[in-house]
Amino acid sequence: MDTKNIGLRNIEVADTKISSIDGLKGKLIYRGYDILDLTKNSNFEETCYLLLHDELPTKNEFNDFRAKLADARIIPKQMQINMGNWRKDADPMDVLQAFVAAFGGYYDEEFATKEASYERAINLISKVPTIISSWHRIRNNKKLLIQILA
Repeated sequence: MDTKNIGLRNIEVADTKISSIDGLKGKLIYRGYDILDLTKNSNFEETCYLLLHDELPTKNEFNDFRAKLADARIIPKQMQINMGNWRKDADPMDVLQAFVAAFGGYYDEEFATKEASYERAINLISKVPTIISSWHRIRNNKKLLIQILA
């Protein structure tokens, strides 16, 4: 008999080798590492690398990965213009959800290859902090700090 795993908002999810959760013991494990160890001994970029590559990066791999993330950080100009049209009291999570979903309309990447999926992951890892910081500045009537694409 097949079992369905139900996740956030009753969305069906699949089994994964990336993470495991033991709610009774309060354990969250990513790629064999306890989340508490990662928070103490790692950083955001290293943890993202771990999730994508199944191992922590060497120093050179880490530097290359950070450069790749930095290159993908900028969000399209039209998205920032659209963000400026939202009510300033809109919930930040609603803004984030809407703009992450909107990326599908800006990029032509296919999911047919592992490389294309990897590039999509890099885009999301890079752009989510940009969306969050841009929204914070826009809703507080501050100038954006990051260049925008024409």
